[in-house]
Amino acid sequence: MIDLLRCPREHEETWLVAAFTRMDGRFVLEGTLGCPICSASYEITGGVARFGGDVSDAFAPVVSADSVMRTAALLNLMRPGSLAVLCGSEANAAEDLSELTQSRVIALNPASNIEDTERVATVATLDRIPLASSSVDGIAVGDCQSLIGDAARILKPGGRIVAPVTASFPPAFREIARDDQSVVAESIGPLIGIQRSS
Repeated sequence: MIDLLRCPREHEETWLVAAFTRMDGRFVLEGTLGCPICSASYEITGGVARFGGDVSDAFAPVVSADSVMRTAALLNLMRPGSLAVLCGSEANAAEDLSELTQSRVIALNPASNIEDTERVATVATLDRIPLASSSVDGIAVGDCQSLIGDAARILKPGGRIVAPVTASFPPAFREIARDDQSVVAESIGPLIGIQRSS
């Protein structure tokens, strides 16, 4: 999933240049990602791409099958190979969600230790999500509500966001469902102006 990573600084997007120093099969354990535009560099340590922020090494609690199914349904992860981002405590379900839906999952700032697999990767960040624009099918922000604004950038048009019921969304989203726990919204994508030809 390294091809999806982008520099979180606000400038033109481009792929990052990668230099790996330790791998385990196809898994990158140690290395550096460099931005060819601003020359920033970001470390990969312990298999985690670190763009700031922190990743807890706490033991991951067991997530109920019902909770995983609910997240999959709310995010509308129906196509194998879809890409979902689970933030904070939501990331506890990363492995189970990936197994259930055959989706690729990025555990962003997980509240517990997440084991990387062929379809699950861990990323730490601060205030921007270091992923390519319009690359994600669904995101569950959990306790990372400060990332809602940037979620609009990374979601594909029609992609879904699930947030706590107290969350508010920028105009880039259209609310489609809510209950006593969560609110679900859909990315409306960029508005395209049309003109009548004369």
